[in-house]
Amino acid sequence: MTAMTKKQQAFVTHKVAGCTNRDAAIAAGYAPGSAAQAGDRLAKHPAVRKAIAAATKVTPGVDTKTGAPTMPRGKYTDPKSFLLDVMNLDGLPIAVRADAAFKLMPYMHARMGETGKKETTKENARKIARGGRSKFATRQAPPKLTVVRND
Repeated sequence: MTAMTKKQQAFVTHKVAGCTNRDAAIAAGYAPGSAAQAGDRLAKHPAVRKAIAAATKVTPGVDTKTGAPTMPRGKYTDPKSFLLDVMNLDGLPIAVRADAAFKLMPYMHARMGETGKKETTKENARKIARGGRSKFATRQAPPKLTVVRND
């Protein structure tokens, strides 16, 4: 048998994670327009089928009967906690974990520049009130005044 290509390996990784043939093909880098056909073709490929069967048997964190990943909690009411558990689950492929981390970002960190004009003005006023410099403040110490006598 020939060695699998990088796209085929990526397809296997996503397929084992629970993606459909189409979604696994898109994640592997195939064009969305032909992903369904590519996914079906890859699912029938002997080397890919063998790799999926081998990965399903030995993948830690995956239930061997159902093929579903075992999550630390049975139920989730909060999407943030679910995404955190998916991101930290060792049994999932790194691509799935990275996708969960990417989707978790808006919950954890605000984007740069998401504040409006009023919020920016208030924040600048707070900085100046705390001892920060304003655009009108001098940067040098004022000159010393001395008396000069001409006798």
